[in-house]
Amino acid sequence: MVDEMHNVLRIWGKGVYKARWFIIVAWLILIILGGSVFAKLPSLLSGGGWDVPNSQSAIAGEQLASQFAGRSESSLTLVLRDPDHAVGTPEYKDKLKQIVDRLKTEEGVADVFSILTASEAVSQGLIGTDKNMSIAFIDMNIKADYVMNNVTLYQERLVEQAKLLGVEAHLVGTTAFQGENSEQSKQGLAKAEMIVFPLILLILLLIFRSVVATITSLVVTISSVLVAMGIVYVVANQVELSVFVTNSALMLGLGIGIDYSLFMINRFKQELENNNNTIDALLRTMETTGHTVLFSAITVIAALSALFVVPLPAIKAIAFGGIAVVFVAGLISLSLLPAILGVLGARINKGKIPFLSSSTTSPKTSGWKRWTKAIMRRPVVYLLAALLILAAVAVPAAGMKLYSPDMQILPADTGVRQGFAMLEQSFGKGATSPISIVLHNEKTDLRTADAITTITTLQTKLERGNDVAHVSSVASFFPNTDAAVVTDLLKTESTLPADVRKMTDRYLSQDGHTALLELQLDQYGASDASKDVVIQLRDTVLPEFALPEGTSFSIGGETMQGIDSSKAINDSLLPALGIMLVLIFIILVVTFRSILLPLKAIILNLFSVAATYGILVLVFAKGYGVEIFNAQANGYIIHFVPILLLALLFGLSTDYEVFLVSRIKEEYNKTGNNDESIAEGMEKTGPLITGAAILMFAVFAGFAFSGALPIQMLGFGMAVAIALDATVVRMFLVPVAMKLLGRMNWWFPGRSQVEAVQVRKPLSNQ
Repeated sequence: MVDEMHNVLRIWGKGVYKARWFIIVAWLILIILGGSVFAKLPSLLSGGGWDVPNSQSAIAGEQLASQFAGRSESSLTLVLRDPDHAVGTPEYKDKLKQIVDRLKTEEGVADVFSILTASEAVSQGLIGTDKNMSIAFIDMNIKADYVMNNVTLYQERLVEQAKLLGVEAHLVGTTAFQGENSEQSKQGLAKAEMIVFPLILLILLLIFRSVVATITSLVVTISSVLVAMGIVYVVANQVELSVFVTNSALMLGLGIGIDYSLFMINRFKQELENNNNTIDALLRTMETTGHTVLFSAITVIAALSALFVVPLPAIKAIAFGGIAVVFVAGLISLSLLPAILGVLGARINKGKIPFLSSSTTSPKTSGWKRWTKAIMRRPVVYLLAALLILAAVAVPAAGMKLYSPDMQILPADTGVRQGFAMLEQSFGKGATSPISIVLHNEKTDLRTADAITTITTLQTKLERGNDVAHVSSVASFFPNTDAAVVTDLLKTESTLPADVRKMTDRYLSQDGHTALLELQLDQYGASDASKDVVIQLRDTVLPEFALPEGTSFSIGGETMQGIDSSKAINDSLLPALGIMLVLIFIILVVTFRSILLPLKAIILNLFSVAATYGILVLVFAKGYGVEIFNAQANGYIIHFVPILLLALLFGLSTDYEVFLVSRIKEEYNKTGNNDESIAEGMEKTGPLITGAAILMFAVFAGFAFSGALPIQMLGFGMAVAIALDATVVRMFLVPVAMKLLGRMNWWFPGRSQVEAVQVRKPLSNQ
C-alpha cells in the first residue's frame, strides 16, 4: 500500500509540474480572497460558545435573557465613582447626568436606570459600601454580537468623558467582558505576530542559508493561513464561532506551515544536489517527504476531529479552525509549493548568505550518528532515565484544577477589569459573579400569595447558607408586607412606582410564570467555596425544598457555567482520547506498515503530554515564573486548554514521528540493518527536526507572550511540548526504543521481516 501511495504521489507530482503556472495563479486568487476578508473576520466572531446545550446554566441563561427586563444578553452595567463627592450630592448627580445623557446617544442604548430616576429606597440597591460609587443598569435594544464588537469603543468614549469630569467610570457585564476579551485577543494576535515573524525569518535564514528558500517557505506558510482564514470567514457568516479561532488557527497554521515547507524544501535541495534535475528532484521529494506531509496532515486533522465529541460550541469552533488551517497547509504543501519549486529549480539556492556555513544537511553532520550509536549501547538505561524524568515532571498535573474563563483573564489595566474591581470593592467579591436561581412554572402564575410566600421562605433559607452575603428576589422590594398585598401590587400595572416596577421586572417575568432569586456570595465565582455552594443548591437544597407544584428550577451564572462546562470537558476527555488514539494508530499503521511502531509512538506521546501538563500547572497554576508572562496564577488552568493541548500535541508530535521514522524506514528498506538505519535516519533528519522544532518553539513562545491568557497558556504548553519532543523524545526515547524492538519494529502480519532493496530509475522516466 505504501508503494502504491508513492506511485500516486509521483503521478500527482508530474501533474503539478506540468500545470505549475496554472496552480500558482489559482492559489494566488484564493490567497488574495482570503487576505481580503482576514481583517473582517474578528467582527464576526463571538465571545460566547461556552454553554453546554441543555445544561442548567444554559437554560437559566436563556431564561434570564428572554424573560426579565434589563437582563438581555446585550445589557450592560455602568460603574461610576467620584472621589470628591458622595453619591446623592448635587455635584455627583450632575456628573452622573452628563454621563447618562451621553450614553443614551450611543447606538443600541434604550434606557439607563440610575439613582437619578430611582427613589431613595430603591437607590440603596444601587449603592454599595463605597458611598462615592453607584451603579446603573443599561438596557440595550440591539443584538449582543454588535454590542460585543463595539463595547470597547463605548468604553473608550466613557472613560474619556469621565476623566474630563474628574470621575472614574466603566462598563461591565457579560457582553462587556466578551467584547474586551475579543479586543485582547486581537491585540494579542498583533503582538504575537510582531514577536514571531522576525524570529521565523531569522531561523529560516539560518536553516536554509539562502534568501530564496526562506522567502518561499514564508510565502507558502502565510498563504496557508490566509486561505484558511478565508474558509473560517465563510463559515463564521453562517455559524457562531469563538474569538479564539483566529489565535489558535494562526498559531497552529504558522507552526504546521513552516514545518511542511521546511521538510519539502530541504528534501528538494538534497535531491538537487544528488542529480541536479528539477523534475527528478521534485518527484523524489513528492514520493518521500510528500508522503510524510500527507500522512502528517491526516494525523493532525484526525487528532483535532476527536474534539468534536466535546459538547461546547467554542471547542468545536476552535477544532474546526485548526482542521481548516492544517488541511490548507497540507494541500498547499502538496500543490502550490511543488509548483513553485518546479518553477525555481536550482534557483531555490539563490541568495546564499556568505558568512554562514553550508547546508545543515551536509554529510559532514556526523555528530548525530555518533550520538545515536552511543545511547543505543545502553538502551535500557537511557529509556528508563528519560521516562522517569518525564514522569517526575508530570506529577503536578495530578493536582490540576480547571475553571471557566472569567474577568480574571483580562489584564489589570483594561476598563472592564477595573470596573469589576470597583464593583467588587464596594459590593463584595461575589458581586461580579452572582448565582441565579430561575424558577419557572408553565401553568401557575408565581405572583400568587402562596408563590410569593414560598419565594420569601426560600430567600430566607438561602440567606442562612454558608458564604452567602446577600440574596435578592422580587420579595426584597416589599419588606414586611403581606403576601396577598404584594400579589395585588404586582398584578396591578399602575399601582407600583415606576422605579420599583423597574426593579421588580428584573426578578419577575411580565407574565408572572418565571421568577429569579439572585445569590451574592462572599467568594469569587471560580473558587472552590462557590462551587460547593452551587453543587449543594443543585443537588440538595432546591430539590428538597417545597416549590409550588409544577415549578422547575435552573441555576445559572458564572460558577454554574464553569461547573457545567468543566464537567462536559472532563466527561469528553477519555472518549476524545480514545478516538484520537484509535485514529492515530490506524493512520500510523498504514504509514509505517508496522504494529509496534504506532504503539510506541502513542505511549511516548502520552508521557510527553503528561509532562507538558505538569509544567503548565507549575507555571500558570502554581505561579513559578508566571510573572515572565505578565500574568497572575490563581491555582487553576482554563478548562479548554488541556483538551486542546492533548489534540494539538498528539498531532504535532506524530508529525515529527512520521518524518523521522519514515526516513529510518527508507534506510531500512535499502539495507535491512536496524541499528544502522536508526543512526542514519537520525543523522539525516536530526538537524532538520531540530531546526523545525526551534521554529515551532519560537512560534508558540511568541503566543505565550501575547497578553491573552488562554492563548498564553496554549502557546506556552505547545512550546514546552515541542521542546520535550525534540529533546527527550526524539534524541533519547525514539532511538533507544527502536533499538530494543530491533527487527520487531517492522513486524506486520503477512510481511517478511526484511524488505527487498529497490533500485530506482530516474523518476522522470518512470
